[in-house]
Amino acid sequence: MSSENRRTFLKRFRYFYAPALLAGAGSYGYGATLERHRLRIDHHDLKLALGPRAPRSFRAVSLTDFHFDPLYEEDFVLECVLRANALKPDIVLLTGDYISNTSTRINDFARIIGGLEASTGVYACLGNHDHWDNRTRVAGALNHQHISVLQNQHTRISCKGGELVIAGLQSAWAGKPDWHNTAAGLRKDDRAIALMHEPDFADTLSIDPRIAFQLSGHTHGGQVRIPGWGALILPSWGKRYQAGFYDVGPRKALKLYVNRGIGTIEHHVRVFCPPEIACFDVVNTDAV
Repeated sequence: MSSENRRTFLKRFRYFYAPALLAGAGSYGYGATLERHRLRIDHHDLKLALGPRAPRSFRAVSLTDFHFDPLYEEDFVLECVLRANALKPDIVLLTGDYISNTSTRINDFARIIGGLEASTGVYACLGNHDHWDNRTRVAGALNHQHISVLQNQHTRISCKGGELVIAGLQSAWAGKPDWHNTAAGLRKDDRAIALMHEPDFADTLSIDPRIAFQLSGHTHGGQVRIPGWGALILPSWGKRYQAGFYDVGPRKALKLYVNRGIGTIEHHVRVFCPPEIACFDVVNTDAV
């Protein structure tokens, strides 16, 4: 390298490459050590047409994508449970990927998450990682902690003097979601809340008007987001709907919410995408 080229390189390194490398390293360190543990409670007022039998109003809390693995911090899961309980929900809804890589510690996770409290119970579906690792073992551990895992089925629950219909489907990526079987026994005027791990399956569910609201996770919001751009990387079945609210279907009749989740996978960082507990104060517009 000539002395002139060397001077040009050093000048560029000093004024551009070095700051860029330092900024990148700093962002990675911040995302790995700070933001991924800066749990945020996102409050939403939500109007849904849930049918005349549903309660006039209720509070639902959503948690998803813990990705608990052998190295995971139990204290962070406990913090999530305590902060969710402090919201005093009527119902807690979980949407999958409770573990990563192995189900060997699912009982440890279930013991902590079993501390969730809601006046009408805790309901869950499974995610692709739960299916891949050991669907039966994961569902069994959660059920043992009185968390009702719904796999292509629905249930009716009493809530604040009314009736809610909660449906849960298997993972679109790793399982066999079957809405026909899930909907068996639904009335024509029922309006269900559907728990479905992968958000992009909303395009399929939006065909049935008996689903008023789909709650999903899966994307982690991308984990790393660029302001004004969005997520850098998104998984299969999570590329269309990244995070937050969407109106889905030919008549935009299905309301979808995609929770950014609690945990991380692959690169354990979050940048401009903090972990989330979503709290919905729901008003039933069909209440009489």
